[in-house]
Amino acid sequence: MEKEMSSAVPDGKLQGQDGAQGFEAAQFMEFLGKVEKLKSVPRHCVTADGVQENVAGHSWRAALMAYLMKNELEEVDIDKVIRMCLIHDIGEAVTGDIPTFEKNEIHEQAERQAVDALLGILPLPLCGEWKELFAEMEALESREAKVYKAIDKLEAVIQHNESDIRTWLPLEYELQQTYAAQNVSGFPFLEKLQEEAVARTREKIAACGEESGTALTQEKDSWRMQRDAVELVRKKLSVKRTDRQEQKRSRQKERAQQKQSAKEQRQQERQKKRQERETVRAERMAEVKTLLRLAEFVMLVVFVFLAIDQAGLYGFLFVWLFAAAMAVCAALVLLGILRSIAKKRSGIIFLAAIAGILVCTAWFIFLVSSQGLGFGPVPN
Repeated sequence: MEKEMSSAVPDGKLQGQDGAQGFEAAQFMEFLGKVEKLKSVPRHCVTADGVQENVAGHSWRAALMAYLMKNELEEVDIDKVIRMCLIHDIGEAVTGDIPTFEKNEIHEQAERQAVDALLGILPLPLCGEWKELFAEMEALESREAKVYKAIDKLEAVIQHNESDIRTWLPLEYELQQTYAAQNVSGFPFLEKLQEEAVARTREKIAACGEESGTALTQEKDSWRMQRDAVELVRKKLSVKRTDRQEQKRSRQKERAQQKQSAKEQRQQERQKKRQERETVRAERMAEVKTLLRLAEFVMLVVFVFLAIDQAGLYGFLFVWLFAAAMAVCAALVLLGILRSIAKKRSGIIFLAAIAGILVCTAWFIFLVSSQGLGFGPVPN
């Protein structure tokens, strides 16, 4: 048998007869040390002698059951089923055993992660083989996977029948009679085993006597009340959670509306400022156009003045030109006042009027003070 398994080689590794590389010795020991925990991981059951069952014992008897059925299930690869039964609970060496009526998706995810970590210790050929087995077991589509799952559950039912009924939980009186029913369907021998296990369960319950039966009924009723109370609490928590989620969505919607409102308000403010700038620009353009017209008028007057000056009428026209310039300045002041009353911009017009008055005044002073310096006609 030792020759069939492996032979030692000088580098400390184990090598099969076909020459394929197997475990390193340290790697082999590491894996055994990890799965050794299964001998100490308790399950939710006791043996007939009142000893707490462990995961290793359950896996061993499940594999033994599969081996004993090899002649009853000829259409099934029983060797593969045995391998499945041997390794199906190795993840519990890390996570511990969780009773089926308490296990949820979080527990199953943790167990899958534990299995992946343990398989990572194995050499690649064996690691790949075990990963394929676990994938097939989880899919429950092949006949071998279905037989393994049925045996796994049947072994638990049989072990409970062998234990003291006082160790049962109230829910297990019903669970014992239905636990493996769906899994054995389609396999006649497994169906017979399940029927026999259920019959023994009912005999065990009936053997407790009327007094024990009454106590068990009361205990089951108490358990159902506790279960209903737990379910009610769960529903209340679910309602509260739903209300919190609804309040959260409502707050998020309100914040989104506030952000949208603030965004629209900022856009309106920008639009208003843009319109104000355009209005100011239009009013300033209107002022500039008015000044340009006045400038054209002044230039025309200046040209007329120059033409008359060439005819020797400088002194006479100066008075009228000066009066015209001052009249223009006065008209600008009046125009600015009228625009201010109409609440229109008139700053440029007022500046132009003041500048015109200052220029006219300076011009008048300059011309008067320059008499006799060649500016204008000299009196006789």
